[in-house]
Amino acid sequence: MEFLSNLFGNLTSGIIRLAVTVGILAAVYFFIVKPVLHTTENTVNTTNKAIEHSFDSANFDTKSIEESVNKQIEDVNKQVQTQVEHSFHATKVNGTQRKQEKLLHCVQRANGNVHRIERCTRRF
Repeated sequence: MEFLSNLFGNLTSGIIRLAVTVGILAAVYFFIVKPVLHTTENTVNTTNKAIEHSFDSANFDTKSIEESVNKQIEDVNKQVQTQVEHSFHATKVNGTQRKQEKLLHCVQRANGNVHRIERCTRRF
């Protein structure tokens, strides 16, 4: 008989420990995890709405952006043209036809790369 009481006592003790553990985990979920998740979800939704509103209220004037980009490209092309003309003038002053040919070849290899053209003008 003593064996059965020990067996039921251990079984009851195990079940009580399991129930207490489950209760503690449920309390942690309901009082800590669930409110944090709810707050995070609200924050994300609020942030998304603010981002959507800012994009809706922002007027992107693509025409003015395109005009600005075209103006900058024109300015760069003028600078490149000026540098090339300056280099040709400098080589004419020095009187060397061979340097002009080298400069022309170097500028042609630059393929419109401003930095490479500048390097060509400094070399020749």
